[in-house]
Amino acid sequence: MWQLIGITPWHPEYPCAHCIISGAEAGAIAAILGTDEVPEVVLTSPTMPGVTHRFTNLHEFNNEVSEARIAAGFHWRFSTMVGKDMGWKIGAYTVQTCMKTLKVASR
Repeated sequence: MWQLIGITPWHPEYPCAHCIISGAEAGAIAAILGTDEVPEVVLTSPTMPGVTHRFTNLHEFNNEVSEARIAAGFHWRFSTMVGKDMGWKIGAYTVQTCMKTLKVASR
């Protein structure tokens, strides 16, 4: 849409940082839970009264971040796809290498 009115993302293009961060969060949660399906998460913004976003799937959350960056004209789709992929891998890697399971001593 933005290309139709002459607005395009800046160059050189780079992976979408917002997509990396939201992907890392989603990837870590999915790695911990073993699924990308979650109980409904509801997000609202104090600066946009009445606008509510609801998610039951972590990929849906990450995709909405991606679509917002494209719609704002900040990124091309390719850079959001790369960012999401990087984020999910970072999240999963962090859980696998840095998080330890707590062992509860039995009484």
